[in-house]
Amino acid sequence: MFDEENKRKSHEARQEWDSKVKQRYNQTLEFKTHSGLPLKPVYGPEDIDDIDIQDIGYPGVYPFTRSDYALQYQFQEWKIQQIHGYGLPEDTRERMDMLVKDGMTGYFGMPVFNLVLDLAAQDGIDPDDPKAFANVGTCGMSFSHVHDFEIITKGIDLHKAQFSLITADTCVVVLAAYIIAAERQGFHRSKLRGNSMNWLLRGFTCGKETFPPAPGAKIMAKLVKFCTEQMPYWNTTNINAYLVREAGGTAIDEVGFALAWAIATIEACIAEGLNVDQFARRFGFQISTSMDFMEEIAKLRALRRLWAKILSKRFGAKDPRSMHARMHVQTSGSALTAQQPHNNIARAAIQALAAVLGGTNGLDVSCYDEAIGIPTEEAHRVAVRTQQIIMHETNLHAVTDPLAGSYCLERLTSQIEEEVMKVIDKIDGMGGFVKALENGYPQKVLAEHAAERFDKIQNGETIKVGVNKFAMEEEPSPVFRPDPKAETEAVERLRKLRASRDNDKVKKRLESIRDDIRSDGPLIPAIMEAVDVDATLGEIWKILKEEYGWIYLKNC
Repeated sequence: MFDEENKRKSHEARQEWDSKVKQRYNQTLEFKTHSGLPLKPVYGPEDIDDIDIQDIGYPGVYPFTRSDYALQYQFQEWKIQQIHGYGLPEDTRERMDMLVKDGMTGYFGMPVFNLVLDLAAQDGIDPDDPKAFANVGTCGMSFSHVHDFEIITKGIDLHKAQFSLITADTCVVVLAAYIIAAERQGFHRSKLRGNSMNWLLRGFTCGKETFPPAPGAKIMAKLVKFCTEQMPYWNTTNINAYLVREAGGTAIDEVGFALAWAIATIEACIAEGLNVDQFARRFGFQISTSMDFMEEIAKLRALRRLWAKILSKRFGAKDPRSMHARMHVQTSGSALTAQQPHNNIARAAIQALAAVLGGTNGLDVSCYDEAIGIPTEEAHRVAVRTQQIIMHETNLHAVTDPLAGSYCLERLTSQIEEEVMKVIDKIDGMGGFVKALENGYPQKVLAEHAAERFDKIQNGETIKVGVNKFAMEEEPSPVFRPDPKAETEAVERLRKLRASRDNDKVKKRLESIRDDIRSDGPLIPAIMEAVDVDATLGEIWKILKEEYGWIYLKNC
């Protein structure tokens, strides 16, 4: 990167500095990032001399290390996209409207909604299922049939708004219900904008029952194919690196497993007859930022660089948009503490700043009370204001990738790239990500790293302010809970629906889904037909589980 004379001068200056430090301090300083990458006490030009200048490059130029776009926040600010959802659809709609009023907005002022469904819906069960007890309206909005989406979307221009549907495994049913609800209100699927999480390989991160990996990848590909052919503005797949991190993974695990997961998804889509440039432009990543400030910024840059190289070199993508690693960052929930919860405001602000300096496309700042329960209105407002302060008061929007060229940052970016490629190569050697999941490799790594992180906090090696240092006696914080009547009301609505619908027609449509699966059909249209006659999530999900299988992935 530098000419020979400057290299010589830099090397001599470094030797002189090292000598002075050793004379004065007489000790070896050993620091590491939270992922275990070695850190030097100081960085200089010699630390980035081996980095190809083209790997750093300029924003909007392959390999997009510095940004997918030539100009980024100067042209369009990142999306303020706070996750929300609790109780009944009416309860969630009230919080949505509050967040919009407070400034939650997408590109060019487009409304954006980051809607999470409750624990029952994420498990594919209806509110009246005994297993749903105490989970209806908890950690998300209650959903079991198309009318729930008609309530949440009423009066919203769905050709302009963007809904991210946070649904876990049930994404295919939820997408079908969203389409039917939209089209009943006069909005055509070809103009709908939003995101399906399409997380059907996520089971290794959370220790829950899920589809076996091979069928899971197949269902993901069917959703991608349907949307590619019929919903050109819909973002089909959001590879959830965030869940990897929350499960105890390091930044290296987060990017490595996410990219291996994405590779498996691309391969499944190609097996469905799609060309990579048809669908990859609608892929994205949900990723975390945690507390190791410089490592988190470097991680986002390394992910962009690696994605571009994988798409170009491994899959032969030609369209630059296919190589854009579009990212939605959610600040780390696992970094928050129930103790002294207002400390989380500072934590979330630091993590949000890392996301912006790393060039995120969208941002969800975790609310300070999320370690306690469902966020209050005040906590949600503070999270929105945190983004707005960074956006409007720091002047960071004026320069794309302003930390580029930092000796430390560029070295870390390359170190992360190297370590992530070791993860991908190891998984390739196992036969790919699906085989790795079947063998339990990612699950084992996450369990080990989660245990290491816990032990470091327990023994004080990792300091958590307010937990193992600077702790204090305090009164329990108040917890916001959804109205317990929400569960009763959801069950009553479901009872009335089943009593009023044509149950013979529902039964026929459900069996049509089974026939479609057995004939390897497109899947989504059959689910839509069932949704349209008021089949419920639980009824449809039962068919999918019976046909594709349902396992506890950690034991597969």
